[in-house]
Amino acid sequence: MTTPATVYDRIRLACPGRNLVIEYIDGYCEERDEWLDEWRLIDLNTGEVFAKSPTPQDITPVASEMTRVEGSPKPEYVPAARKYIAFKDVPLADKLRHIQSLAQDLEHDLKLEGSDQCPLEAAMKEYQTRFGHRCWYQEENGEYEIDIDVEQ
Repeated sequence: MTTPATVYDRIRLACPGRNLVIEYIDGYCEERDEWLDEWRLIDLNTGEVFAKSPTPQDITPVASEMTRVEGSPKPEYVPAARKYIAFKDVPLADKLRHIQSLAQDLEHDLKLEGSDQCPLEAAMKEYQTRFGHRCWYQEENGEYEIDIDVEQ
C-alpha cells in the first residue's frame, strides 16, 4: 500500500515487543483504489493492523486490552480535577444569574408562607452564607456553577 496523503495524529503506546500506535490517516490508497479516512491500531514494525474504524472510540478498547499490564486493575472513571473559587470571586454575571433564579423561586415560596421578606435579599444571603466558600467551578461554556458536594 502506498502511504496515504497524511498521517494526522499518532499516539505511541507502551506494548513490549511491538511498535504500537493509534493513528489517524486520510488519503488515497492506490493498492486498494480507495480513499482512506480512518483511525487504526497498528504495529509500525510489522504493518499488522489490529483494529481500524472511522471513529477512535472503536479503537481504544482494543488498544487498552493490548497494553494492559497483567494484574493491573480494570479502567475506572476518575473525575477531572476542578479549580474551585469562592462566591466573592465569581463573575458578576454568574452571581446575578444564580441569585435571580433563586429569588424568583423564593418570591413564590415567601408569598405562600405569608412572609414579607425580600426574596432578592434572602437569595443574596443564601449564596453568601451557604455557597460563599470555594465550591464554584467554571463549566466548558464559561458559566460558573456550584458543586454542592464540596463542603465548607
